[in-house]
Amino acid sequence: MSGISRIQTKRETRYQGGQEDTRMPGREIFFKDGDQAFLSPIATGDEGDTNLDELYLYTYKEGNRWMNILDDPDVDTSAVPADARSSHKFAFWAYVHEVVHNEARSDEWEPVNGPGGKKMFKETVNDFRVVSLTFGRSDYIWNQLVDVYNDWNGLDKGVMRIKRTGTGMYDTSYAIAATARTSEIPVDKVATIDDLLSIKGYFLERYGNPVSPNGTVS
Repeated sequence: MSGISRIQTKRETRYQGGQEDTRMPGREIFFKDGDQAFLSPIATGDEGDTNLDELYLYTYKEGNRWMNILDDPDVDTSAVPADARSSHKFAFWAYVHEVVHNEARSDEWEPVNGPGGKKMFKETVNDFRVVSLTFGRSDYIWNQLVDVYNDWNGLDKGVMRIKRTGTGMYDTSYAIAATARTSEIPVDKVATIDDLLSIKGYFLERYGNPVSPNGTVS
């Protein structure tokens, strides 16, 4: 189910009632405490937009390895244990300009001055990434995305900032907001947008073909 209106309607209704790893390389952006990503969504949020979708993902531990498997009719989930955690997420494609971090976890990140002169570290990305987030308690994260969509009359109208605060399951929060930045997606990158998989296609390729610890592909 794609598009802001379709997903929003469903959410409102809910509250009313030995082998090589053949999976495609990951393209998601993973946030840590204090990370701020500045990005231009290519998802519009309109009806039929395949660059935005919702999904369920099973997460469980098998041996010493964490497994993530998409819960989808096209994926065999018979091996997923009964105690696996299922998370409901929304995801969209975006051109990520940069991510600003609190800590220098790479020598390639550029030191910059943050608010109040705080030293931060800028990771220049300049590529397409998948942003995948849970809906949040009472849909608070999703509702922030809906607010941007309503303010802009579409998600692909400007640069958005997403910030994570917190480290644990219960103290972590996300803030999604429109910014006044006018960064453009380079023309050569725009030309490759049609080559991107749909969000569902990406997650089917990435998490519909799990690899077990003994190296076999399910």
